[in-house]
Amino acid sequence: MTRMKRCLVKADDYGFTEAISLGILKAYREGIVRSTGVMVNMPAAPAALGWLREAEGLCLGLHINIVVGKPAADPVLIPDLIDEQGVFHSSKMYRAELAAGRDPIPDLDQAVAEVEAQIRRFIALTGRRPEYLEGHAVRSPHLLEAMALLAKRYDLPHLSYLENCDHRLTERPQRAASIYPFHDQGVAPAAYFTEDLGGIAELPLSLVTLHPGYLDREIYRMSSFTDVRIKDLEAATAPEVKAWFAEKDIALISFRDITRY
Repeated sequence: MTRMKRCLVKADDYGFTEAISLGILKAYREGIVRSTGVMVNMPAAPAALGWLREAEGLCLGLHINIVVGKPAADPVLIPDLIDEQGVFHSSKMYRAELAAGRDPIPDLDQAVAEVEAQIRRFIALTGRRPEYLEGHAVRSPHLLEAMALLAKRYDLPHLSYLENCDHRLTERPQRAASIYPFHDQGVAPAAYFTEDLGGIAELPLSLVTLHPGYLDREIYRMSSFTDVRIKDLEAATAPEVKAWFAEKDIALISFRDITRY
């Protein structure tokens, strides 16, 4: 008997701003999103987490962020992660260092300190552990190593770009082709799914990462990744997209469905 195909659609950046968080909630309530990762160091996170009381079916992970806002750790412990104003260095700096062949986080202990501080803040804000752990925007080798170490320490499901870091996941989903190049080409947002531009229908277990959200002044101030969020929200909530998943008999799942308890 052939097993039903499954797709895990996750929305990154919950708590980044209030507008982003409201968009993600819409993508869950009216659309195809089943998991979201929280940026617990951002000022909007506590209020946004309060809105989840009526969204118990939404799988809640921790989206480790070291490129925007203030850290969760004591700044004394992470001097290389922050600037003179006490905020994280931008993703632009990290990418430049990585392009030059350098790890932008020279000290593993600093990465461990910040990742653990964000895990503890998640627990303090929600009263429970994250349902999965992953990173935001950059792929510093020391950051990935710290996340793998702490995923094991806290017994958390972990998905990253490292092949051996799927702690507690019973299966490793295959990443579908990114939606963002199609946005740049002017393709209608829903067409990514309805025309299967990501190749989802060919994969037994696929992973699609979206960044749905509404826009506000805060996101324009902090990020250049803006208008794409409206397009992702449209794609995630379009009725024809939900109909496509039903027609193709592809189940929408969350990290809960592939986690070893």
